[in-house]
Amino acid sequence: MITIGLLHTRLDPNLVSRAYLYSAIARVEGFRLFYFTSRDVDFEKKKINGKAYRGGSWVAREFSFPDVVLNVAGPNTARQRAIYDRLAALVPFTSYRLGHKTTVYNKLIKGKTFLPYIIPFRLARKAEDVIGFLNQHGKIIIKPNGDSHGNYIYYIEKDDDGYRFIYRNSAYRVGADEIKEQLASIIAKRSMIMQKYINSRRKKGEAYDFRLHVQKNGFGIWQITAIFPRVANDERIITNLSQGAFLSVFERFIENEFPDEHKELKFKIEGFALLLARHLDEIYDREFDELGIDIGLDEAGKIWIYEVNWRPGHVYIEVKAARAAVNYAAYLARKKKKERENETPKPKGNNQGSGN
Repeated sequence: MITIGLLHTRLDPNLVSRAYLYSAIARVEGFRLFYFTSRDVDFEKKKINGKAYRGGSWVAREFSFPDVVLNVAGPNTARQRAIYDRLAALVPFTSYRLGHKTTVYNKLIKGKTFLPYIIPFRLARKAEDVIGFLNQHGKIIIKPNGDSHGNYIYYIEKDDDGYRFIYRNSAYRVGADEIKEQLASIIAKRSMIMQKYINSRRKKGEAYDFRLHVQKNGFGIWQITAIFPRVANDERIITNLSQGAFLSVFERFIENEFPDEHKELKFKIEGFALLLARHLDEIYDREFDELGIDIGLDEAGKIWIYEVNWRPGHVYIEVKAARAAVNYAAYLARKKKKERENETPKPKGNNQGSGN
């Protein structure tokens, strides 16, 4: 039986929403799963003091190293990172980080295939950088270079009277004499990037984008778990659900917004998701398991890549996403076992022959 280790940073699995779901699905699929953190690993004994869900609660017990680690959260400290890296050298992990947004963009640029879909961007190191980028593009987005969950995202537009800002649900204006100070305060606290604003809007005027959620299945093949449009409320430009956006049904949305070409658009977006996922495997030279790809469509219907997320949220698709994650983990375990069997020298036979 395949044993899956579910690695997280929280000590209590009851505080991890996916833990029970992964455990239940693993049991249905015929696998064994236990929960653990980095501090539970004993490299000397090759044991882990984990927890398994039994009889309605998480029960502590000692486990041998698993066949595969489903690492649903990245390390937060140097100590955790050291343990993750050491364990990953012994046991296959399912997930790998993509890196900062600029890392992803630069890799895609270098890979060339998806270069036409990259939105013009630059790092915002100082206020003058932002002003120059604004002068070039007129309307821009400033957002964190790292994970932000939809926070600290600004829309800035230049006009004859100065600069218009939108942040969360507030819009305000800044004069030319104040702009440098305002921009300096925005970019001082964290690494920020600038992107040209893509006007991806519904017929009614609301901003929207598409989240393309892709995962590898039990055969190690990319599949589409879900595609859903995210529509911003009112005048907001942020489509993150935590910022008040709402979801729509993919097929219904494109039928309403693009009635004459919805079938072709569905095929185009689905194909784009799978091709981009495969391409990321190639340019990173590693096997990703799950990606959240955010795209927009401009007025001409052209696709633009907003960003690509490692370990995307599972809102409304928890069961489907968890089943894919567990089955992909089992695929990795089988693959690793087969590789080890092929590497093991076979015992030599007597080889005496019959003699002629």
